[in-house]
Amino acid sequence: MNIRNFISFLLFLSVITIPMIIHAKEPLRISYDPNLPPIHMQEEGQHQGFLIDLMEELNRYLEKDLIYYPMTQEEAFLALEEDKVDMVLSASFHEQRTATMEYTDSVLHTSVGLVVRSDNQEIEGISQLTNVKTALQKETTEYEFLRTIRRIQYHVASNQRTAMQVLLMGRSDAFVGNILTADYLIEETQMNNNFRIVGNYLLPIDYAMAVARDRNELLDELNRAIRTVKQEGIYADIHEKWFGNENLLTERLWLAVQITVGLLLGVLAITFLAIRWNRRLQAEVEKKTHVLKELNETLQEQITQTKNSDEYQRQILDSSPRGIVTVNEDGLITSVNTKALLIAGEKDDLLTKPYQDVLLLTQLLESHFDQVFQEKKSILGKETIWKRSDNKEYDLRYYVYPLFNIKHQLIGLIVTFEDITEERKMRLQVFEQEKNQALSRVVAGIAHEIRNPLTSIKTFAELIPKKFHNERFQREISTYVPKEIDRVSQLIEGLIDYARPRQQEKESVHLTELVQDCAILFERTLLNKGIVLTLDLINDVFIYANPNQVKQVIINLMINGIDAIEEVIEHRSGELVLRLSKRETMVVLVIEDNGIGMTDKQQEKILEPFYTTKAKGTGLGLAITHQYVQDNEGRLLIDSKIDSGTKMILQFRSENHEENLNH
Repeated sequence: MNIRNFISFLLFLSVITIPMIIHAKEPLRISYDPNLPPIHMQEEGQHQGFLIDLMEELNRYLEKDLIYYPMTQEEAFLALEEDKVDMVLSASFHEQRTATMEYTDSVLHTSVGLVVRSDNQEIEGISQLTNVKTALQKETTEYEFLRTIRRIQYHVASNQRTAMQVLLMGRSDAFVGNILTADYLIEETQMNNNFRIVGNYLLPIDYAMAVARDRNELLDELNRAIRTVKQEGIYADIHEKWFGNENLLTERLWLAVQITVGLLLGVLAITFLAIRWNRRLQAEVEKKTHVLKELNETLQEQITQTKNSDEYQRQILDSSPRGIVTVNEDGLITSVNTKALLIAGEKDDLLTKPYQDVLLLTQLLESHFDQVFQEKKSILGKETIWKRSDNKEYDLRYYVYPLFNIKHQLIGLIVTFEDITEERKMRLQVFEQEKNQALSRVVAGIAHEIRNPLTSIKTFAELIPKKFHNERFQREISTYVPKEIDRVSQLIEGLIDYARPRQQEKESVHLTELVQDCAILFERTLLNKGIVLTLDLINDVFIYANPNQVKQVIINLMINGIDAIEEVIEHRSGELVLRLSKRETMVVLVIEDNGIGMTDKQQEKILEPFYTTKAKGTGLGLAITHQYVQDNEGRLLIDSKIDSGTKMILQFRSENHEENLNH
């Protein structure tokens, strides 16, 4: 084959293959819950349901190969995060998921309903669910809502179908969930006469499609297709196919009222103008009046249900042990519960007042109000001390969240706070217990350490009568005895400083010297155990903190490192390293050991109170250590591998830096 023929052959291949590559359809991997009929389900191996049909119509504009993966709701969200699927077919808005996913325009609006057996006349609403076994799906809007209600006996299932079957089999007294699914499953089992719906609009639910947060192009394509399908009326046809017109009741109801009123006025006008049509029109008026009366009664029932629902929500808020306040973007208070008024020491109605008029809210929101609205950022677990006008003092833990409406538009903020005065007292008691336990371990090493300089001093003292006039002896005694005395004094001062009552106030702390003092306390213990102590410190590092708390943190971490090394000391030499460095505005202290290390699961739980890997451990040492680090505006990071050792990384703000650590 000559060169000209070869080139012609390559051009022929490119003409064939390039269009194939260009027009190759990109597959779209879709996960959905097969147990959420009639929204989507799997029947005889087929993907069916309202959103399945809608997705097929959307694909006329997307032009992709659709691959469906039936899985539970939890599996679907996990698969989306791990890029195993491209989208979740239905997802109700959840604030915690906004960090990993984006939502399309709404594709279905429905509500949460309450279903009970027909012969159960005691339950007429959520307020009668106390001590009632209630079936529902976990990790849903209704699950989060009912968790705030006390004394409900939950029967939690992984999906709506299973939760509804629990009620149908008589293993629960009530079902709370998607009203569309409840209707479908009751109809499917032909048990319409055995069950009744006592509340079909407890909570609104908006379903949207969810994609990964970085898939903006796919999100835009889906939204454009959804809007086009709705504008062309295709969405309405699919909706009517699966649900009829039940969800359009409110709009039809208002339209019927308008039509009825119009007809009524028309009938009255005609009656006034044409008396001869009086009887015929009178019958028509009575007929329309009857319809209007029924509509009015229905509307009145809905108004009553709404009022009862609002009152019930108010009861829930007032029963909360936390103070809860909402503030709009203009800084005006829009709601406040009883606990918040009690802690704030306010007796008057605070609604529509600026939050700056309430001293407690001013203290909590002074530095966070603009931050929430500008960055949509949540402030979690901050602590402060609040002194009420009657001089009663509270230790408070507070949270500030953005408040969104149903369209995910920021309309205000929520601030919640709780009294942790007793918790702080208990924490101080536990601190003293942990400190005493650590102290007992340190004292043993200190006793040996003090004995060495005392032996040297005693030896020099015994030689004074014999060598008093010896010049070399005079030089040695004047050199070594003061050093040994300083050594003893330093050890005793360090021990007394650690054992003295804890001070609450923060001050300038010379971290380099503090680390050296802690190292001295453990020198003899480490020597006796055959563990090498390495100090890699820089000079003159200062932080603004509580010195006793920081010292407790270092001692606790050193003790943990020693314990970890002792478990492997028979197989390899032990080494404990204290490394202090400074990076721009941050001070970093690393306490590293080559001990037994931890698994990933152990690292996840190691900071939880009462969790321990030691046979005789209390499980409080690291929990208290973590709390003290946070109290001093620091961070504790853990890097550990099993059989390779552990790094405990402490980060503090340097004393001359005015900004907070970037968490």
